[in-house]
Amino acid sequence: MMRYIFLLRISLILLLVMISKSSVQAQPKGPQPWWPTQPRALPFLHPLFSTDMVLQRGIKAPIWGWSNPGDQIEIQVDGKSTGAIAIAGVDGKWTTKIGPFPAGGPHELVISGKNKKETLTNVLFGDVWLCSGQSNMNWPVRLSNNAEVEVKNANHKHIRSFTVNFFSSLVPMKLPPEAKWEMCTPEFAKNFTGVGYFFARELNEKIKIPIGIIHSSVGASAAEAWTSGSALRKQMPDDFKDRLNELDMTSSAYGSNFDFFQALEKWTAKVDPQSAKEKYTSNSNLDTSSWVDIEVPKPWNETGLKDHNGLVWFRNTIDIPESMKGKDLSLNLSVINDADIVWFNGTVVGSKQIPGNTRTYLLDSNLVKVGKSNLLVVAIVNKASPRGFCSQPTNMNIRPVSNPGKDIVALKGIWKAKASVKFNDLPPFPTPQLGHYKTITGLYNGMIAPLEPYAIKGALWYQGEANGPFWLQYRRLLPTLIKDWRERFEVGDFPFLIVSLANLNKLQTQPIEPGWAEIRESQWRTARTVPNTGLAMTIDIGDPDNIHPRNKQEAGRRLSLVARHLVYGEKELVYSGPEFVKMEIDQVKKDKIRLHFKNIGGGLMIKPGDKKLTGFIIAGVDKKFVWADAIIEGETVMVSSPEIAEPKFVRYGWAWNPIVNLFNKEGLPAITFRTDE
Repeated sequence: MMRYIFLLRISLILLLVMISKSSVQAQPKGPQPWWPTQPRALPFLHPLFSTDMVLQRGIKAPIWGWSNPGDQIEIQVDGKSTGAIAIAGVDGKWTTKIGPFPAGGPHELVISGKNKKETLTNVLFGDVWLCSGQSNMNWPVRLSNNAEVEVKNANHKHIRSFTVNFFSSLVPMKLPPEAKWEMCTPEFAKNFTGVGYFFARELNEKIKIPIGIIHSSVGASAAEAWTSGSALRKQMPDDFKDRLNELDMTSSAYGSNFDFFQALEKWTAKVDPQSAKEKYTSNSNLDTSSWVDIEVPKPWNETGLKDHNGLVWFRNTIDIPESMKGKDLSLNLSVINDADIVWFNGTVVGSKQIPGNTRTYLLDSNLVKVGKSNLLVVAIVNKASPRGFCSQPTNMNIRPVSNPGKDIVALKGIWKAKASVKFNDLPPFPTPQLGHYKTITGLYNGMIAPLEPYAIKGALWYQGEANGPFWLQYRRLLPTLIKDWRERFEVGDFPFLIVSLANLNKLQTQPIEPGWAEIRESQWRTARTVPNTGLAMTIDIGDPDNIHPRNKQEAGRRLSLVARHLVYGEKELVYSGPEFVKMEIDQVKKDKIRLHFKNIGGGLMIKPGDKKLTGFIIAGVDKKFVWADAIIEGETVMVSSPEIAEPKFVRYGWAWNPIVNLFNKEGLPAITFRTDE
């Protein structure tokens, strides 16, 4: 039974990675939880620039936002002018650079425009690392080893994190999903990326500078989803031709100026021309004498619209007290079935198409008027019972965002309602320009492009599981991604540190077993051939029963060793396990192969507790591999087998969970490799 469960689990994993590579619709069918629910105005400051942020030290760091065309923007640091002045262009965007500043803080930044001023406090200058990949990068501190203690002790005033939530877009976005910089306290750090946090903690302790981590990762995602369309078309035009063509066809259907929320308003105007003619959404003097009085919240099939399925309009006037003047408000409409579009004082403020979900929308203070003249309009589409507003009256209200416990305006009561087009006569709702986690270029567009060109020190990359079956393609894909990101972040060939995939599944029993050996090799080849890249081996700290090993502490520590050597000048630091360099066939008997390594540190050793060296296999010219006898001789390993008279090739650790035990005396495992390619 256990063997059956094991094989079933392996089959499921393989199926998942195969599905992730298959051609899928760029635009998913049906509403998705990640679809946008509110229009987002371009802010005066990009969300990356906020209180508690870490700004990259030592370089002129970009800073940008949006204002009225022609506006002049000035920036001060600690009350002193930086000399940086920006002028907003015709599209409203302004951008400039400040610095360089040495590591330290806290500092105060003041960004001033003609009609807008932002003060950012508790700002640190330090090193910012972008953390990306799939679920093992996404794995949080609270689920890592010794989680309770780690979370409790996660108080580091010089570590900050900015987490980018899931958003797969068909086009490059200007803003990431709503997020903010968070202090490293137990409250927030429990949800930090585990690998990123433990990496940051090691660097902060050893290098003594502030560390910022920008976390942007998605479980089960493939590398092509994190790479821009232009890079894939230029560097790998034949690999993803069909999927890129599919993406182009989907995107072209929207048009270059597509706006989802404008499309929703056009949809209602088209399906119900009378609503547009009489301005249901904005006309405060609309004659509603023919509309029905209906109790809200209550499913309309239980009130005055018993037999109607389809589109229904609701209107109500809201009395906003003086105490709410100038405040951003939260509009809570509780549960709605099935889909809604909401207007406040003539402006569309939100929409959600998932039945049964709660509706909470932000009302910008500029939209709100004190008094009884506020107009709230909701268009609801429903195809089956229960219909419309479906929750408790206490769950429908308006309250301040900053102090939700006071000044609550209840929305229960009698509203005006009007039945419109029946469901079977309605065309589908518009859909946003969004895909799934599988959509090619989608995660780049939605979760990397909005961050550019924020100044970073480097990137951490823990990904490869989803690309495992396509390891040969990955040899070109990962370097393509690295080149793409380096060009777009505009800080040169920044360090790119890769986590080699951990061991998984039943311990190796055959000389060669299918699995992740090849994808690990592709990661290693990238680190060998692409300048300013590094590799952290985790072949010994995986969990055979879990694709998500919980020892993120050691993964983060090993990445920090690579960074300290590659980036921070500790050239004598042993940062890697033994790495194969070359082989020599015995010139006398030709029955043995000597393997040479670098990064041997204090010397080669067998893992403590083991009696003999394992994990090596050997073959002759026919490439029929058998287990090899291996012994350490000084700074080399000698391999042979009585079954192979004249060995030609050697492999080490060629399995999903290989029986490897070659380390250096600093406790770092050897990099798996093969000589037969």
